[in-house]
Amino acid sequence: MRKILEDMRIDKNTPVEDIKFVIADVETTGLIPQKDRVCEIAMSVLKNFREMDRFVSLINPEVSIRPDVSKIHGITDDMVKNSPKFSDVLNQVLDILYDGVIVGHNIDFDYEFIRCEFERLGYTIPDIYRVDTLKISKRFCSNVPNNKLETIARSMNLFSNEWHRAENDVVMTTRIFENFLRTFIKENNVVTLNDLLKITN
Repeated sequence: MRKILEDMRIDKNTPVEDIKFVIADVETTGLIPQKDRVCEIAMSVLKNFREMDRFVSLINPEVSIRPDVSKIHGITDDMVKNSPKFSDVLNQVLDILYDGVIVGHNIDFDYEFIRCEFERLGYTIPDIYRVDTLKISKRFCSNVPNNKLETIARSMNLFSNEWHRAENDVVMTTRIFENFLRTFIKENNVVTLNDLLKITN
């Protein structure tokens, strides 16, 4: 396990078409990663514009979900009480993250919660390369009133009736990222991961 964790980062010279992008989203019991917990996780593996794998699960956070937060994502204590704990899905999450680049809308929030869940179980994951669609939208989407996920999605004619659930947000983020990625490759001569990181960060 620890050897795998040490080797998780890929080479920056990896061609974009060979990168395993892991689009991820978590729903949580609150906003503080060091105190609050993950109560739902969704991850989609995208390679060369094809979805290769998807993992979605409610998570028993072993703490109560704050009522104000529950109103946002709709997940209640009753919904998660019989769900697996994060320790039960640790290996699945690790398998998906391994040798990948993690992508999300405000991805540092999701990554920090995942990192803290690993640390509670005694593991330290490396600083995995991340691509943030929120940062991309702030740079390239000047014609939108704000950079919320649903706003960016609607600007691309992507619609949903269920926001703030992990799987739906991952699906939408994947489609947004695909649109951005095609634009980057076409207009900015993006060939490698390093090229992509320079543009997106």
